[in-house]
Amino acid sequence: MSTSEQLQNTDHQGNIEKARFFDAQAQADWAAPGYTPQERAKIAEVFHALPSLVGQTVLEPGCGTGRLTRILAERVGAQGRVLAMDISPKMVQKAQTKVGGLSNVHLRCASMESCALPWGEVDLVFCHQVFPHFDDQEHAAEIIARCLRPGGRLVILHLISRREINDLHRKAGTAVAQDMLPEAEEIRRILDRVGLTIEQLNDADDRYVLVAGK
Repeated sequence: MSTSEQLQNTDHQGNIEKARFFDAQAQADWAAPGYTPQERAKIAEVFHALPSLVGQTVLEPGCGTGRLTRILAERVGAQGRVLAMDISPKMVQKAQTKVGGLSNVHLRCASMESCALPWGEVDLVFCHQVFPHFDDQEHAAEIIARCLRPGGRLVILHLISRREINDLHRKAGTAVAQDMLPEAEEIRRILDRVGLTIEQLNDADDRYVLVAGK
């Protein structure tokens, strides 16, 4: 199936171009291998700061090769569910090998903008290394806010600093050259507008962690 067929119902041409870009990255060092011990420690710290996810519904846009998806599936347990998606068919194929056999994972090749999502039923939206890649970040924030139930949370996580993320994207060129993670004031404005309140923002030299609540 072609990329355009996989991304049917999307109105965002940029998603198709980015899907091709990320198809070419499916075997890259940043996407394919498992997390390093240091990376797993950073991820564990994020979960430690959140309430238990057991039995909850988690939305994971930009799931890539499914590295975090498996961890989320373990966290929600058999009574929870993980709604994972990515715009790259090849990334989704890789994810299928990691999580395709898990009954609590629902995996799709789709953009968040085009996918039918459960409004007001999601406990956590976990954006791992994806928020800069939304073509319209304000629209993405609106979708996230609509999905979240009252009391639900958004996590934006990167395992390197915001400065390094943005520098990498600029240098990568092509479809992701303009994909920037906003400065603190701008991300706060975007989230405030849709009713999400930042509870934690750690823009450190070795990670970027944002937690916002509805």
